[in-house]
Amino acid sequence: MLQKLQPTLEEVQQLFEQWRRKKRRRDRIPAALWEAAASLSGQHSANKISKLLRLNHTAVRDCIGAHTQGEEMQGNAPAFIELAMSPSAAVGECTIEMERPDGGRMKICVKGSCIDAAELSKAFWMRT
Repeated sequence: MLQKLQPTLEEVQQLFEQWRRKKRRRDRIPAALWEAAASLSGQHSANKISKLLRLNHTAVRDCIGAHTQGEEMQGNAPAFIELAMSPSAAVGECTIEMERPDGGRMKICVKGSCIDAAELSKAFWMRT
């Protein structure tokens, strides 16, 4: 399987500068440039990307979230995380909610079992 080459931050900055020099007053940023910006999320924060590319932080964060969801849909990320449940755990009820900086969210409601919250959190955060 061929791996996609990830552009560097400097390369994406150059692409944005070239586009800005040629664009007309009300032109929208092309989808390819948004995709290039979102692809930087594996190495850089949304804040850094938005500052260096001179983009709206919220728009960058939303683009990264959409990019991440697109990868999940393509099978590049696991569809679920399996947790080992202890059969001797006390019966109870638990709700865990997590949100990553890239917009990824997880909410789990467990009744009648005990889960290892540390392992769940670790697996969720490793996906960023």
